[in-house]
Amino acid sequence: MPTTSAIEGFRAVVPAGGAGTRLWPVSRVGSPKFLHDLTGTGRTLLQGTVDRLAPLAGQGGVLVVTGAAHEAAVHAQLPDLGTAGVIAEPSPRDSMAAIGLAAAVLAEREGDVVIGSFAADHVIEGAGFAEAVRQGVVAARAGFVTTIGIAASEPSTAFGYIELGASLGLDKAPGARHVA
Repeated sequence: MPTTSAIEGFRAVVPAGGAGTRLWPVSRVGSPKFLHDLTGTGRTLLQGTVDRLAPLAGQGGVLVVTGAAHEAAVHAQLPDLGTAGVIAEPSPRDSMAAIGLAAAVLAEREGDVVIGSFAADHVIEGAGFAEAVRQGVVAARAGFVTTIGIAASEPSTAFGYIELGASLGLDKAPGARHVA
C-alpha cells in the first residue's frame, strides 16, 4: 500500500492550544509555538503537522481544535481546511477535552471512524511515521487502544517509557505490540 494514499475511515485530530510559556519570548499566550516556524522550513509547526497528516486522513480528514484566541491564525495558516476543519473550543480545558470535543463532532458528522490525536507542535521526520499510523489504525480497528512512540535517544525524566510486549498478531500491523 503506497504511503501517500489516504487511510479509509481515518480522521486526524490536532489539538492546538497552550499558553506558549516554555519558549518565551518567541512563543507567547497570543502567539504559541505551534504558530511559528521554529525549524526554518518555511512552515509553522502546525502546518508541518497538517502536512504530515493530510495525505493519511484524506480530503477533509484533518480537524484542528484550538482556542478562540487562535482560531483566526489557524484559519490563516491552514486555509485548505475550511471552516469545517477548525473547531474553536468554547473555553480552554486542556488536550483531552479538545480531543473529546473533536470525537463528538466527528461522531455526529461521520459516524464510526477511527480517530488519531497528533500534537500540533511536534517535529517528526522520516518515512516511518505514515506506516506507524497505518498500523495503529489496523490495531484500533481490531479493538486495541494504540499509541505511537519512538525509541529514546537518551534517558529523560521528562517523558514516560513504554515497554514493548508480545506482538498483537495482526498481519497488516506486524509492528503492533502489547504493552508489557
